[in-house]
Amino acid sequence: MNSLTLTAKAVRVGLFAAATSSLALSGIAIAEEQSDKVERIEVTGSRIKRTDMEGSSPVTTISVADIEKTGEMSIADVLRRSNLNTFGSFSESSGSTWQSQANISLRGAGADRTLVLLNGKRMPGSPTMGGTAVNLNTIPTAAIERIEVLTDGASAVYGSDAVAGVVNIILKKGFEGLEVSATGTSPDQPGGEEWKAHVVGGTTSDKGSLTFSFEHQNREIIYQRDRWFSSSTNVLADKYADTTGVSAYARNFLDMTTFQFKPMAACDNEKMVGGGHVYDYGDGDFICGYDYTSEAADHAARQYTAGYVTADYEISDEIRFEGQGLFSRNETFGRYAPAAGWFNVDAGQLDVQNYDADGNYINTTKNENAGRVYYRFTDVGTRDSTTIDYSTDIQLGLVGEHNSFGWDFTYHYNLAENSNYGTGYVHRPTVEALVKSGEFNFGPEGNSADVVAAISHDTLAQDIMEFQSVNAGINFEALELPGGLVGWYFGSEFMQYKYKSKVDAESAAGEVIGSSGNGSGGDRDVFALFGESILPITDDLELNLAFRYDNYSDFGTATTPKVALRYQALDNLVIRGSWGQGFRAPALSDLYAADSFSADYATDYHYCELQGTAPSDCRSTQYDVTRTANEDLGPETSDFYNVGVIWNITDSLSTKVEYYSLSIDDVITFVSLDSLLREEAKVGYGNLSRGEIIRAGDSPDGKILEATTPLVNGNGFDTSGIDFNLSLAPIETSIGDFGSSFDLTYVLTYEDEEYFDGPVNNMVGRNGLPDYRFTWVIDWTYGDHGVSLLTQHIAGQAETTDPTTFEEIGSLPSQTTFDLSYNYMAPWSGKFALGIRNLTNEDPVLDSNLAYDSALYNLYGRTYTASYTQKF
Repeated sequence: MNSLTLTAKAVRVGLFAAATSSLALSGIAIAEEQSDKVERIEVTGSRIKRTDMEGSSPVTTISVADIEKTGEMSIADVLRRSNLNTFGSFSESSGSTWQSQANISLRGAGADRTLVLLNGKRMPGSPTMGGTAVNLNTIPTAAIERIEVLTDGASAVYGSDAVAGVVNIILKKGFEGLEVSATGTSPDQPGGEEWKAHVVGGTTSDKGSLTFSFEHQNREIIYQRDRWFSSSTNVLADKYADTTGVSAYARNFLDMTTFQFKPMAACDNEKMVGGGHVYDYGDGDFICGYDYTSEAADHAARQYTAGYVTADYEISDEIRFEGQGLFSRNETFGRYAPAAGWFNVDAGQLDVQNYDADGNYINTTKNENAGRVYYRFTDVGTRDSTTIDYSTDIQLGLVGEHNSFGWDFTYHYNLAENSNYGTGYVHRPTVEALVKSGEFNFGPEGNSADVVAAISHDTLAQDIMEFQSVNAGINFEALELPGGLVGWYFGSEFMQYKYKSKVDAESAAGEVIGSSGNGSGGDRDVFALFGESILPITDDLELNLAFRYDNYSDFGTATTPKVALRYQALDNLVIRGSWGQGFRAPALSDLYAADSFSADYATDYHYCELQGTAPSDCRSTQYDVTRTANEDLGPETSDFYNVGVIWNITDSLSTKVEYYSLSIDDVITFVSLDSLLREEAKVGYGNLSRGEIIRAGDSPDGKILEATTPLVNGNGFDTSGIDFNLSLAPIETSIGDFGSSFDLTYVLTYEDEEYFDGPVNNMVGRNGLPDYRFTWVIDWTYGDHGVSLLTQHIAGQAETTDPTTFEEIGSLPSQTTFDLSYNYMAPWSGKFALGIRNLTNEDPVLDSNLAYDSALYNLYGRTYTASYTQKF
């Protein structure tokens, strides 16, 4: 696949830059006549430095002070709170291979459509997430100088993934002195305690600077039993559908001839709910249950250590060296309840309980037919999962400048090595063999140590992504328009990805109960050419043009343009707008992953209807699903529009209003089981256009046994909305200085298919898709004292929708939380800070099944924070 080595392609990149510079030099004469130096800055969204932060595209800046006001320790938690992270984003959940991961999803478009930069350079996606999104947990908070969030499409500048926007995390440089800090947090409720310590230091001289940081974070685990809403409820109900936190993977038998569930005699066991309580499972079925919330964790424990160093050195008056290295280790620990799964048994191999239609016990007999045992392996113990992620990021570059002509060359290397170690899993073939031989004991006394050792299995999953890139570019000013000289930037880039994911052989073969996943791997080369210009049409009107061409070794090419305008209508009023096209390349895991097993939650409304259960009462259940990749996937394509107004009403009061519209086509997506079920409700069993659902007896009225969900290029979705900001700069009064900032995102449309190739509806206001959220900060300072009140609000949503009419059913309330912080600047260069997150101790918004959207809400409750920072 790699026709040229990295070195050879680096030479090609350099030659392109050199050739372009020779062509450009003839137009520099006018620029060289400019003797007055004006400070210019590079703002996310453009490689051309400018004199004004408010360019033609909207950029929101999050400062260190803003981060401190949240009281959060990780940058992932800070960004998750942003109104621009419209529908929330993934956070660390216990027990899964993703338990160390966290990301951001601008505009609710998905984390894989938000590009993350580190100091202006692309961060490759986490191999644990198949390279689709960046794991924000690899980035140290202490090293951050600021974060710039571009809420505009930017594929014409940065390439793939910059569909909904760009998050540029800018780390400290040019730091002088030494800073030592320690922070601790303590929630009111059990679990989730945190502490952090960091050191930041540096030195500067006339020739260059050196900055370094070292940071360690620790967060304790939170168990489901530690929160009332994640603990089991109504466990002794007559009907299984009336419980929460109870699993049918207990001691139950499914007859594969009659497709009837029956509780095993082994249900009479103190480890089962109620010592063997039997539930009505519907359709004449009866089961016993297992309370998994008594042992499972909700949020994983986390230990994070990172070191960062950056340096720059002036080699000559016109050439500067820049280099940086970031090294991190992120370890998490999660816990699931004991392994749950099924295994096959022959007729007559176990004792089952028989019940009549009214739930009255009849007798206990041997199983008449072969079937499946849905079993909880309590003898083996809990499933414990430890992930250890190592990340290395190195950037080395040269920057040159001669009068108004500049050039840059950067080499970027990133290696992510993520490992997940699991204990407490079960080898299915060994269990089936021991059942046949009679050595497996279903009774309450459990199995012998030898049997437990024989069936136990430790899992291993390793994901590796190696990324290298070479960037070269030139910038200059040439051609004069009525508003001034035209700024230009031309560049080229070569990127190489090497991805590998592997699991232990037994898991790969599908022989492990309680585990899922499979291996995959692939390589990719990308070569890109790009350019942009800023044209000052008049003193008040500026035109920004950008264009990029990407050539991928696996799927082909992509060409993306962008046009933006900025008009200074009045001294205090700016009007701006932009249009751009974007694309997202399929991830390597999307193309090459082997088939993998997943236990997906879905709601079978059709089966509920047969049982007389209303849609609003139909509960989500786990089903066995096989997910398949697709080597024929093409890129997603998109169009992004943005129109905004910036008005400085007074010297202290300003406002911004931005309208955005994003349209994405050829969406890369799994056709989820929920989507298949909605399609099935319309077209009938066995008539799905993609994927497959297998029901008991191959009957449209049977229970779901398993399903296959493929990865495809679907149709697309559209979203639009408004961002609003109102800022009050600090106003001096006799009782202190007061300032405030209010940020609102209001989603007008989120039009998507109800299921694959199904009807398209506006889904704003549905569960997980709030129509608006805002953040409001009020600051007060008086001398060395400061107080901030941070208010965050997420609008209410509908609880669910009717599966056939798609009308909204039920409602979920809005949530408002308050964070209060106080800081004192001591005269000896020390800083004390105290805070309370979630002042009123709000629970996450819960649905009728006491479930909550972890992307939008967290379960920490009221949390007290304290920190001390000393500067030398």
